[in-house]
Amino acid sequence: MLPHSGPAPATKARVAVSDRPPRILIIEDEPLIALMIEEIVEGLGYGVSGTARTMAMASQEFAKRNYDVVLLDINMGGRYHAETADHLLGWGVPFAFVTGYDYLVEPRHQDIPVLQKPFEPEDLRILLKDLVGPASPSLVRAG
Repeated sequence: MLPHSGPAPATKARVAVSDRPPRILIIEDEPLIALMIEEIVEGLGYGVSGTARTMAMASQEFAKRNYDVVLLDINMGGRYHAETADHLLGWGVPFAFVTGYDYLVEPRHQDIPVLQKPFEPEDLRILLKDLVGPASPSLVRAG
């Protein structure tokens, strides 16, 4: 079971009144891809709360509760981690699957956004904006 207690991470509405950009937790087992995603996320003006390359590292990051949205590699270590997606749904954490595979997700996850690798920075920008709002708090207040 993944650790999780206390109030939920910031939701889109709570991020909207913050003076900081939304924080993204990246769960990706390929180090170069994780680094690329981190650089794109930061280049778009979002913050990176952490990067996890294993599910054990992801559990540690979940316990920190310092993220607003999660980018979850759908295939970690050659396995689909449906229970992680279930936990995120139960906690009310916005997230998206990131995959390079033509993966069929379980029916209960069919409404979760999927970012198909390879992707362009603009694809990630649109996804993050849909999940948690724009990177700039001033843009959120203006809209």
